[in-house]
Amino acid sequence: ELLEATGCVVLLVGLDWTVEAAITAEPFGYSRQQLVGGSLLRILHPDEQVAFVQTVQALVAAAAGLEDVSQSTLRATHRILLPAPAGVGGGVGGGGGGVAMRASAVDTAISMVQCPGQPPRLLFSSRYLLPDGSAAAAGAFRVYPARQVQVDAFVGS
Repeated sequence: ELLEATGCVVLLVGLDWTVEAAITAEPFGYSRQQLVGGSLLRILHPDEQVAFVQTVQALVAAAAGLEDVSQSTLRATHRILLPAPAGVGGGVGGGGGGVAMRASAVDTAISMVQCPGQPPRLLFSSRYLLPDGSAAAAGAFRVYPARQVQVDAFVGS
């Protein structure tokens, strides 16, 4: 209940993009059963999938030589596809076999995690950034450093 109260959506995702666990009860309006075992890519906005995948692949590559992969984190602002409320038509395609979809912008922290004896995974922690259907959500993809100290280093240079 505490996590639900924060408004965060937390997903554990394999490096093959398979959602392995949904920590949040109804992530982005989907049931856990709709997401777990499926590809995270199916809920990413089609216009941003390539950039999102390339960004995460760069994060994974950068973490490959690290002893502690948990130091590999970034933030991305991007769009996801949400199931439209009942009776609402239109929207964008891609998410769900005949189900009306709508786009929403989210801010996501993406972290590499690895437990002893298990392969590395990705931990996605997302919060809604802009209201559903907001015109400002168009072309929302951006990548940011995850830690303030890194931001200060960029600002100071």
